[in-house]
Amino acid sequence: MAIRFTQEQRWLHQTVLHANDVPARGLFDGQMGIVLVLSEYVRVRKARSLKIAINFLLDQVLDNLSTEMPLYFANGLTGIGWGVEYLLQNKFQRGSGADICAAIDQKLMQQNILRQTDLSLEKGLEGWLHYIIAHLQGAQRNGRQIFDETYLRDCQMVCNHLIGQGIAPSLEALCKTFVALTNGQHISYDFNLSSFINPTIKRNTALLGLHNGTAGQLFTHIKS
Repeated sequence: MAIRFTQEQRWLHQTVLHANDVPARGLFDGQMGIVLVLSEYVRVRKARSLKIAINFLLDQVLDNLSTEMPLYFANGLTGIGWGVEYLLQNKFQRGSGADICAAIDQKLMQQNILRQTDLSLEKGLEGWLHYIIAHLQGAQRNGRQIFDETYLRDCQMVCNHLIGQGIAPSLEALCKTFVALTNGQHISYDFNLSSFINPTIKRNTALLGLHNGTAGQLFTHIKS
C-alpha cells in the first residue's frame, strides 16, 4: 500500500531534506529563512526531532558569515542579523545578538547612511531599518550598547527627513518607529515573518526559501 503524504508533509520533507544543498545563506532565498520557518514548525507542531537539523543549518549560516557579503536584507548580512534577533527574541535560541552580530554592526556603521539612496526592503534603507530596530530592541532588553551615537543620530536625521515625503507606507512606519525608539519611547517591534513571503508562490515550486519557496508555503500553512 502506497504511503500518502499530506501537502504539509511534502513541503516539510522537501525543505528539510534539501536545505543543506541551498548555497545561499540569507533570509529570503537562503538557509536563514529556512531556519526560522523550521523553528516555528517545531513550536507549532511540537516536532522536537527537527532541532538537530535546525541547529546544523544555523551553524552553517553563522560559520560562513563573512563581511564580504553585501548588507542586503533579502539575501545579505542585515537579513541574517535580523534572523538572529528573531531566533533570540522568540526564545528559539540562546545567546547575545550584540556579540553574534558585532561584525555586521561594524560594517553597517562604515556606510554613510546620509548618502543612502536605495530605500528598498531588499537592498536598501527599509531592510536596514528592520535590522537596526530589531537589533536595538534586543540589545536594550539585555542591557547592551550597540551602534555609536553618531550613527544613531545620522539614522534619526534620515528618518526625520523622510517622514511625510511620500515614501512607501512600510518604510514610513519604520522611520517613525526608529525615531520613537531612539527618543526613549517604549516601542515593541513586531517580527512579522509573513510580510516577507510572496503570496503568489507556485504550488509545485522547486525553490526552498522563505520568499518564493516551500519554506514560505510551509510557514503560511502552519500559521493559517
